[in-house]
Amino acid sequence: MTTSADKKSSKRTYGGLSETERVNERRERFLEAGLEVFGSLGMRGATVRKLCKEASLTERYFYESFTDTDDLFCAVFRRQIDLSAQRFLALLPNLPEELEDRISACLELYFTSMRNDRVVRVLYIESLVGTDRVKEILHENVVALSALALTMLRMDNPDLQVSDDFAKALAAAINGAVSAVAVHWMLSGYEIRQNVLVESTTLMVLGTMRELKARYSAA
Repeated sequence: MTTSADKKSSKRTYGGLSETERVNERRERFLEAGLEVFGSLGMRGATVRKLCKEASLTERYFYESFTDTDDLFCAVFRRQIDLSAQRFLALLPNLPEELEDRISACLELYFTSMRNDRVVRVLYIESLVGTDRVKEILHENVVALSALALTMLRMDNPDLQVSDDFAKALAAAINGAVSAVAVHWMLSGYEIRQNVLVESTTLMVLGTMRELKARYSAA
């Protein structure tokens, strides 16, 4: 039961911020610290002490928002997934009409966001060695990305004569191939020019789409 004293405490301000705002601010600092620490040291190398040092906060404040390092990693992982989705959704209304140009625009946006090696490590490397909870989030993300790719496949090929399972497998294969390129790019120190990556992966996706239409569209 919330008392009047509790309500007064929640409304009390420090430095112009309410207690709720200060909690949110501290949580945000841990999310930023988590991306840096998990993205550089990995899940196994991350400790509460290192995370607190990076955030410039005490352990008391860590446990204010998170139960353990796995809890924070899940929050960081979801944050990066959500940010990627937001960027893509913002691009959708402005996509070109031509299929090749649309594919290229999407890949340009994707590889621009993958220039952050911390993001790549969290999304595609550390998530694979995480706990069951992390792997659940990973699976949800793969399913969501495949569903999005499937929607785009059917938008450009509404008369495709393939099963949903076939289309889902193809969408997952495209997503997997593109993300593998991003990981290779990061591990190589980003030595390949981004425009070369965009051009080559556009060719791969475009070729797949054209072959799909030639083989499986209704006559």
